[in-house]
Amino acid sequence: MPVHRRDRMTMRLYRGFGALPDGFGPSVVAMGNFDGVHRGHQAVIRGTLASARARGVLATIVTFHPHPLRILAPERAPVLIQSLEDRLACLDASGVDAVVLVPFSRQLAEVGAQAFVEEFLVRRLRCVELRVGGDARFGKGRAGDVDLLRHYAATGAFALNVADAVVDGGIRASSSEIRRRVLAGDMEGAAALLGRPFSLAGEVVSGAARGRGMGFPTANLLPDAAIRPVPGIYAAVASGPGIRAVAAVHVGPIPTFHVTAPKVEAHLLDFQGELLGTRLRLEFRTRLRGVVTFANVEDLKRQIATDVQAARDAVGELEGSR
Repeated sequence: MPVHRRDRMTMRLYRGFGALPDGFGPSVVAMGNFDGVHRGHQAVIRGTLASARARGVLATIVTFHPHPLRILAPERAPVLIQSLEDRLACLDASGVDAVVLVPFSRQLAEVGAQAFVEEFLVRRLRCVELRVGGDARFGKGRAGDVDLLRHYAATGAFALNVADAVVDGGIRASSSEIRRRVLAGDMEGAAALLGRPFSLAGEVVSGAARGRGMGFPTANLLPDAAIRPVPGIYAAVASGPGIRAVAAVHVGPIPTFHVTAPKVEAHLLDFQGELLGTRLRLEFRTRLRGVVTFANVEDLKRQIATDVQAARDAVGELEGSR
């Protein structure tokens, strides 16, 4: 499920349960954080769509922002795989009818699990079927779980479908595992669980023009998402308005020039043009090497030339294998 940026969403987006119109639904509802919209999420969404179409009702996603731990325990909050914009773009591309983006707050966290089910799922969404993962938790003190939902299903409040885990190579597709792989620089492993390459998107902003001075101009990306792969040089595909090119991407500090602040800089192969102010997406394919301090600029230039060829070879091989 690729990330598609659209000027206008085809799904209906409601910012909170209070934004739902009277008489909304009935609907088949999938509920969760959906960070990454990975293969496990995609399976839940496909099931939601199929059931909604068979029943002739709406396919509705309920998701939360910010992540509940950002409010309840900031020190334990995970760095998210996607920006909110990318999460919504993936959900829009999936074909669902509606997304309820619930602003998570301490006030919402005080709503009891039973009240959450009865007020939001049953009354507001008119849920006829609920689809969740096996680790679903909700309501005050995270007291709501699959057992509680099974109780409601047994009373006929709605049908319940608890999704089986999607497993790749013995590893369950989960946001936490994908996050671990991205942070370790395992782009192939992350892509296997995401169902698409991990990507960062953002605006190209002014840089120091060091790459241009060495004959390898770079786009200095200000990513929307907070997550960054481990520092290193990566082979990637860059895309933007009228642009699709292989790229060699530097992530992290630039010790040769005594730059300690982490950067995301991309040299687009076989591209000539102005990128400043453009929105660019970088689809990471593989990590080529770590960050190295070079003795002089000439040594760095030689290594960049090697990296550029390695990026061309790596992306060519990966694209050819699809």
